Amino acid sequence: MDSLKHHVVNLENCGPVSVFLQGDLEKQRDSAAFLTVHDVGSSYTNWVDWVMDASMEEVRKRSLFIHVALPGQEPGAAELPQDFIFPKMQELGMTLVTVLDHLRISRVVGLGDGAGANIITRFGMCHPARVHGIVTINNTASASLGRFMDSLKEKIKAFRSYEKKYLNEKNVAKFAEAYKKRTDILLEMNKKINFDVLLIAGTQSKYVGDTEAIHKQMPPGLCSMIKVEEVSEPLLETPAKTAEAVLLFCQGLCLLPAVQQIKGSSRQARSGFADDSKTAMSMRDYDRPNIRRLSLTPV
Repeated sequence: MDSLKHHVVNLENCGPVSVFLQGDLEKQRDSAAFLTVHDVGSSYTNWVDWVMDASMEEVRKRSLFIHVALPGQEPGAAELPQDFIFPKMQELGMTLVTVLDHLRISRVVGLGDGAGANIITRFGMCHPARVHGIVTINNTASASLGRFMDSLKEKIKAFRSYEKKYLNEKNVAKFAEAYKKRTDILLEMNKKINFDVLLIAGTQSKYVGDTEAIHKQMPPGLCSMIKVEEVSEPLLETPAKTAEAVLLFCQGLCLLPAVQQIKGSSRQARSGFADDSKTAMSMRDYDRPNIRRLSLTPV
């Protein structure tokens, strides 16, 4: 964590947010830059831990990661004022571009997990010229059906086990309430998204059906979906598989061409990705020549 560079960026109608940079801003400003947004009951440290995983070593050397910590969601954060109104998901998605402007970064690959996936999707829809593409994990584009509260309680319980990752539960509750009030964007996606999208979902996640609904709604050729077997949180439970998926997606966008392999991942068929196709193939086979042409669920 000591190597992270901390910036505070004021977002219009949302207030100040902390942004943590992992990597060399000057060297990677115009190449491989990633903008991450975390889930409810989570924090930017989940993305930091994933970037620090051994599987990400070669990607980490060549990339800049911009981790957004949503208001009051940092570990150990002070309690937000009682009258603080947590920003709407649409407001966050629209104003995150200010982070890029502040850092003078023209385009990024968006990475979002859970609620962060919904926010990064909105960001891409509002500012398509500022993204190479987006990767979302356990995404949902529909309005709240009240299904995520049990999952949220489980995450809060898990965070209590690690003092260094303690979250302020009252702050989390404000984020959760704002997420519950999110608007439906499913029908808009097919009109407003003209960039590549990779959907990742754990087969045990409560949102795998939502991810499938997004995949069906998206224009053919722009969107691919990967389902990771026997997990609910791919970012936490299978970091190497998530890293491999992100790398191949980026290489389909002509980013990170020098990275040849992901440590700890499997290049063989039946490597832990759900097989909804008739022929088992490796992820790299599916990526040739360009992931943009995919509209299926790879192994």
